[in-house]
Amino acid sequence: MESWPLLFARFSAVLTLAAVPVSTAGVNLASALVLLFAVCSPEAWRGLRKIGASPTSVAAIVLFAALSLSLLYTTASMNEAVNFLMKYRKLLIFPILLLVFQGEGSSKWGGAAIWALFAALTVAMLLTYTNFFGWTAIGPMHDTQGPVSKPWVFKDHISGGLMMAYLVWLSVALGRAATRAVWRSLLYLTALLALVNVLFVLQGRTGQVVALLYIGLFILWQLAQILKARAGRKQMAATLVCIVACVGLAWYAFTAKDSRLADTGQEITTFEKKNEDTSAGVRLEFYRRSVDLFAHRPVAGYGVGSVLPEFERLTKNQTGARATMAGNPHNEFLLMAVQLGVIGVALFVWLLVALYRECRRVEPLARMLIYGYLLAFVAGCFANSLLLNFTEGSLFVLLSGTLLYSRRAPENAL
Repeated sequence: MESWPLLFARFSAVLTLAAVPVSTAGVNLASALVLLFAVCSPEAWRGLRKIGASPTSVAAIVLFAALSLSLLYTTASMNEAVNFLMKYRKLLIFPILLLVFQGEGSSKWGGAAIWALFAALTVAMLLTYTNFFGWTAIGPMHDTQGPVSKPWVFKDHISGGLMMAYLVWLSVALGRAATRAVWRSLLYLTALLALVNVLFVLQGRTGQVVALLYIGLFILWQLAQILKARAGRKQMAATLVCIVACVGLAWYAFTAKDSRLADTGQEITTFEKKNEDTSAGVRLEFYRRSVDLFAHRPVAGYGVGSVLPEFERLTKNQTGARATMAGNPHNEFLLMAVQLGVIGVALFVWLLVALYRECRRVEPLARMLIYGYLLAFVAGCFANSLLLNFTEGSLFVLLSGTLLYSRRAPENAL
């Protein structure tokens, strides 16, 4: 029988995951409780030796250690570098979750975490709709940046859009696992509402790209199902209708007059020709600077938190949008390259690959859910620093860690 500190630690872990879409303070408080109760749990102390058996936890610890060691040579001030390093402390949640969810009785907590996250994401989605239609004005992010932020609730269009895209994947995965037709229909309806939300309500480009990737995978899966089995005419017709609808949504998202995806090319042109600040144009400028910095220190980089001072050095004679500053290049791979060089990129990729491979040891539903967010996370890291970002990085660690260690197949238990 589990000790009461372990039970409270598991409950706090589920609560932490559910808080990610709605409250930064809630995540910080609940995660602190996870650590507190884990320290008080005798099962966690007995399981310390098992950390080495998890490649994902080992990779996360090594990456954080490398970032910490780079404090010895960083070009940022020590105060700035330490503050930047602390944004990566979420990596250490992986081994903590391993200690919390090892052993018997953890599978039910993994199931509770899945549904808690689904509930939180669904509530956030419904509130974005009510804000969008003007029925409500809820949330700290609502109407903070004019008309574009009208539907925002707890998160902006980047974080919120990525989570809405993941809700599409989560709802479809749960719908496929549902045994009753009514629940399956409700889950698929939730997936459809989330898809419309990310494409046309929040309109965060990262979420839109991820949603389109999900649509592409769905189409390939449907075609594979048709080729694999001799489906009846009704089933084939329904499948083709779904495929056509998905293609139509994707096409409209790329071509609609008010689509942010369609505006990407124009934003880049405006930046290049007029030196005006645009989201896509500034990102390309950040990427150029990062590649230049990487070329000068390719092995170990400039140290943690070094992007801002190095960007300031490169742009001291620039004006207009080309002088725009940021503490990160909005690309996690380039951020690692600037901070830790090839070593950092290799360690980050090791973490992603280790998680992918270790997922083979978990139950099918949990594996599908982790793979879904892993795909979104990797894709998003090419346009945002998602591991650095609080919301997206916390969801990556908490979702993956909770399901990875709580939903293991019996023969793969640690």
